[in-house]
Amino acid sequence: MRHSRHGRRGGGGVERLIIAAQPPKRGSILNKFKDACKKIFPRLLRHAVEFLCLFAVLTIVFFVLITAAYAVPQSKIDANLQASRALLEASDSLNPQLPFGKGILMDYYTDKLMLTLAEREEGVGVIRTAQVEHYARYWHGYQVYLRPALALGNLQDLRWVNTLVQYAAICLLAALLAKRLHPVFAVCFGASLALVDYLVVPYSFQFSGVFLVMLAASIALLALCEKPWFQARMPQFFFITGAVTVFTDLLTAPVITLGVPLALLLLLRARGKNEHPLRSFLALIGNGVAWAAGYVALWFSKWLMASVVLHRNEILISLRQILFRTGTSADGYIYISMGENADLQTWGDYENLDRFAAFRSAIETWMELNWLSLFVAAVLAASLVACLLSRRARNAIPDAAPLLAVALIAPLWLLLLGQHTAIHNWFTYRNLLPTGFALLCLPCCFWLQVKKKEKEKDPS
Repeated sequence: MRHSRHGRRGGGGVERLIIAAQPPKRGSILNKFKDACKKIFPRLLRHAVEFLCLFAVLTIVFFVLITAAYAVPQSKIDANLQASRALLEASDSLNPQLPFGKGILMDYYTDKLMLTLAEREEGVGVIRTAQVEHYARYWHGYQVYLRPALALGNLQDLRWVNTLVQYAAICLLAALLAKRLHPVFAVCFGASLALVDYLVVPYSFQFSGVFLVMLAASIALLALCEKPWFQARMPQFFFITGAVTVFTDLLTAPVITLGVPLALLLLLRARGKNEHPLRSFLALIGNGVAWAAGYVALWFSKWLMASVVLHRNEILISLRQILFRTGTSADGYIYISMGENADLQTWGDYENLDRFAAFRSAIETWMELNWLSLFVAAVLAASLVACLLSRRARNAIPDAAPLLAVALIAPLWLLLLGQHTAIHNWFTYRNLLPTGFALLCLPCCFWLQVKKKEKEKDPS
């Protein structure tokens, strides 16, 4: 009896092995696929609805904000507006060169334009005025703080306030970097600001808006990074950041609002060491796509809104401007009235556009090529030495490597916007802020691992 029981057990085990070795039935694979679809599609649909709702809410909020800004009575700002214009016109040039070695240029032309657009025409309704008829493809969200501020002081007063606000934000961001990550990353951020000549940024409202968005987004990310509800909504955060960028900026340096928060996110994830490195790379892609979606979607909503309010095809105007700015068309539409010919913006040097030469000019404005070569060589050498000294540093390579992808975002942007880069290289080089920050952070990540190893050897 005992022998027969063992025989039956052995036979049953063999039968189970034979059944397990058989290929799964076609029906079972199909059922698994159906089950996966049932789980994935509802989730995708839920996220799509969330982003559509977010898009609608942001469009309404932006519309209300810009309309409220233009609802400020013109009589309240007239005196300070005229004084501010006189301050800019007193300069010998609309693009004065500051007495520094790099030959930094200011953009008084755009600052003057921003002041001009702050003025309301008599007899024109607030809603129509808020669309900024002669420059309608942009939201002009900077007017939300510029017009009310002009009721309190002139441009010189606003420069002082802007400088205080921006440097206070930088100090707060540096403190959060030291607390959440390490003080060395605060030094890296300060050095990357110096490379893009940040010293003059608060002096110009053309330059300032996008830096305010970058600083606010970076502070929010570091301040809320440990909150589970915030971690679960990271794509929505980047969507909002992209949307606020297009609301505020005039195509000055939009990439900094994407690159700096992405670099910070990667550093935070590397610090946590609780996920596979591939997840960090996927998070980089996913959040980058979310930022781009917010940037494009809220720009399109402005074109659509302007088309309805102004009774003209602002979508066509904007698309032609995109072709113009990317260097794929010799001209771009500025204005199209119903039933009239288009007013064109042309670039006489279109045939000679070399986007790689334009890219090089922007790079050289950021850093001379000899110094850039030394900078990159120093970054790579410092990273290599750290990895040779410590196994822990070598293990950190998959976590730190995505920083190189962040460093490439701005160069790709400058190449894509060939015509815009060629004409405006004297300020578009500030898009390279995340490139400098990411490259500076890379060897720091490895050396911090070496430092941890030394502490483990000598805990005293």
